[in-house]
Amino acid sequence: MTEQDKQGAFGGEAESDRVSDAQHTSQPAAKMTRKNKLIVVGVVAAVLVAAGAGFWVWHEQPSFCNAICHSPMDKYVETYYGGDPGKLVTAHAEAGDACLDCHEAEITTQVSEVMAWVSDSYPMGEDGLLATGKEFATEEFCTNGDCHNMTDVVNATWGFAGNDEKYNPHSSHQDNNLECGDCHKVHETSTLYCAKCHDMNLPEGWEATNE
Repeated sequence: MTEQDKQGAFGGEAESDRVSDAQHTSQPAAKMTRKNKLIVVGVVAAVLVAAGAGFWVWHEQPSFCNAICHSPMDKYVETYYGGDPGKLVTAHAEAGDACLDCHEAEITTQVSEVMAWVSDSYPMGEDGLLATGKEFATEEFCTNGDCHNMTDVVNATWGFAGNDEKYNPHSSHQDNNLECGDCHKVHETSTLYCAKCHDMNLPEGWEATNE
């Protein structure tokens, strides 16, 4: 074998070794690249899940109502955190109830609210509250599901607010013509309908009805 042939043979072996080494080197690099991609995808997915969970938790809070969807909800949220004993929302807030515990997020309602928000056409009253939904607090609604039991309410309110034991606003001579909302105002000052005719002690923060 000539010297040139020997060099070619040895050179070929060296070249082959370099190619083989390059292949072995590129395989771990490729594996690392795929591994890094999986890590990135996992991190992004975890961030999206955490963000989604956080958004959903915020969606359940009263502060969400006037921060995102409802421009006229400021006064409602203020009364929720206001601590006024004359407003029914205070008792609900102290019990840990939030807006969606009463205002169920039905899809039809949400669609109409989005349309009103886009068009900025909320019907507002002079009191800063929505002009609709004034008859929201009916006995049927308030005793629905896991909320109030009317029998328990009646039993607990004989001689309410220090009045004579014979008086009970939930077992009156009005023959059930009154609804809960006639006295209990969620975001406004509650009014005692009985005081329209009777001289009675008012619950804390309440007013005598002027209707």
